[in-house]
Amino acid sequence: MQETRFFFYFIGNFDEIPYEIKKPSGQDRTATERNYVAEATRRRRRILQAGFFLTMLFHKRNHNDCIEEERKNMKIKKIQSACLILACIVATGLIGCGKTDETSKKHEAITFMAPYLEVDSFIEEVHKTYPEIELEVVPYSGANTTTCLQNMLEADDLPDICTQTYYKPDVVDASDKMIDLSGYDFTDNYVESRLKDVSDDGALYMLPSLYNCYGITYNKTLLEKNGWKLPTSFTELEELADKAKEAGVTLCMAQIQYPGSAFQYICNIADAGFLSTMSGKQWQKDYLSGKANVSDTPGMMESMEYIQKWKDLGMLDCSNSDPADDGKTRDDFIKGNSLFLLGPQNGIMDAEDTTDKFGLMPYLSEDGSRNVFILNVNRYYGLNKELENHPEKLEDALKIMKVLSTVEGTSALYPDSTLKAGLLPFKDAKADDTFYADISDMINAGNTTLFIYAGWENTIVNTGTKMLEFMQDKASIKDVADQLDEDQDRVVNNQPEVITTATEKISQESCAKLVGRCFAEATGSDVALISLGTWISGNGTNQNNDGVSGKLYAKNITDYDICTILPTGWSQTIKTIRLTGKQIQALYEEGYDAVGTGKNYPYMLVNPEDMKLEDGKTYQVAISGISEKLASETEVTDSGIVGMDAAKEFFGQFETLSEADAEWK
Repeated sequence: MQETRFFFYFIGNFDEIPYEIKKPSGQDRTATERNYVAEATRRRRRILQAGFFLTMLFHKRNHNDCIEEERKNMKIKKIQSACLILACIVATGLIGCGKTDETSKKHEAITFMAPYLEVDSFIEEVHKTYPEIELEVVPYSGANTTTCLQNMLEADDLPDICTQTYYKPDVVDASDKMIDLSGYDFTDNYVESRLKDVSDDGALYMLPSLYNCYGITYNKTLLEKNGWKLPTSFTELEELADKAKEAGVTLCMAQIQYPGSAFQYICNIADAGFLSTMSGKQWQKDYLSGKANVSDTPGMMESMEYIQKWKDLGMLDCSNSDPADDGKTRDDFIKGNSLFLLGPQNGIMDAEDTTDKFGLMPYLSEDGSRNVFILNVNRYYGLNKELENHPEKLEDALKIMKVLSTVEGTSALYPDSTLKAGLLPFKDAKADDTFYADISDMINAGNTTLFIYAGWENTIVNTGTKMLEFMQDKASIKDVADQLDEDQDRVVNNQPEVITTATEKISQESCAKLVGRCFAEATGSDVALISLGTWISGNGTNQNNDGVSGKLYAKNITDYDICTILPTGWSQTIKTIRLTGKQIQALYEEGYDAVGTGKNYPYMLVNPEDMKLEDGKTYQVAISGISEKLASETEVTDSGIVGMDAAKEFFGQFETLSEADAEWK
């Protein structure tokens, strides 16, 4: 009976549940964990039943058979031992298999999109805590990231972890596409003001990443040298302007290379007053919907008068600016030629060919009560709502979001230089070694407003150009207001030029074929080699900038959409080379070494379907993706034809566009 007691002891204590799913209550377990616990319980019950049956089978005693049983005792003991071993093996196997199945089975990959970021480093950071998680990178290295991501969102063609470069809840409705993350504890890591920026009536569909701020850059050294204090209101700025004029110091330089910058000057100065009020925020919605304009809105007309005061003071003076090169204006400022710099290139670190120190001042309200920095968030992240149909994948995706919602996780996506020029949206993030060290508390307190862009595209250039004319004394501030009113109909009703209409989603490969046809026809080439913008681990942040990375979706196609797939972007020209058929085939098989790592991106070979390349024959090749090695071995010809111009003409031939049109017949 000793074996029997041992058998029951062993079975009775075989109730182990893997430590990772031992939680205070069943309610706190995931669905997967609850199912596993239930299955383990059922298996233990079957094992106990089997043990009782085996015991009774071999321990029936009949007093009349004692002598016979004694003779068979040794044989029974052997059988008992064998059965005991078998039962233990079965028990171990049943419980062990459940654990093995749960922990060792390959997790389905979580798709993740993070263009131009250090994805390898981030994956390493995830694996420090969750080595079992698989991440599959969805690449994009094209010329129009914002439109690419917006198109994916509109078409519901989303990776598991979604990315956007622009998100404003009152403009972008993500409620039917993204999971509300407000109930998850990792959102507690974020600064409250940063969550407020993305709150959609309490729901959090997208979470912010690294961000920087637009403001007014000032020369700390020049201020201290003259014994001047940094102004905290427009009134104090007026007093400083008088002192600077008396000392012969230029007050401000303004970057004026792009109309978009000038448009932002309007918005940013108005944000320090009317636009930051509830009435101002409502006016923006009303303007974009055609319900209100500038001239009929007292608050906006007051903003225009305030902009005039900035110009009269010298803060919008562009007489010392280079109209063709913002970088030159910035360099002149760094040399100590002005107290302030107005413009987009204002995140100046303290070590750029000068010993001067620099800081960032907010856009100032008249009394200093509404001073504001303009937020420019690098990325927003959210979870595809489709994950709710896949509990196990959702579990892994939430773990990744948990890592992404930490200083260490987000920092892994960016190089040190970028981190120093920005701020992280987390409560425990340290700003001491960043450009914003002395103002981080002010920024985190909520003295910020979001960058105005989405919805205003059809007036940015026109109004921005008129603002530049105003800054150059070629137009009045009333002209600027009138331009906004004049453009309202275009903003509300007008659609951008439609080049063609895609009737279905067109894959990356088919887009590459279309681009190849376009480039070959435009340059009179025989064939085309077009590289693909796939993601390759170890190739860094830029990946393949000379490839076709995006897709086209079933919608009206504009130049913005074409730019998402065009390797030449907005303004680059098409290149050609001459190669033999054998060389073309070899290059096609080798791929494009874009980064110099030897990890090559594939080419699409695009040629008429009835054309067969001959080894010894020479062909002209339109090519996108020329390695240093290829350039050293073969003469590269610049066609002088801008890729976008060729693309508009090529795609304009199609009344509608489909996958079938990619074939070169």
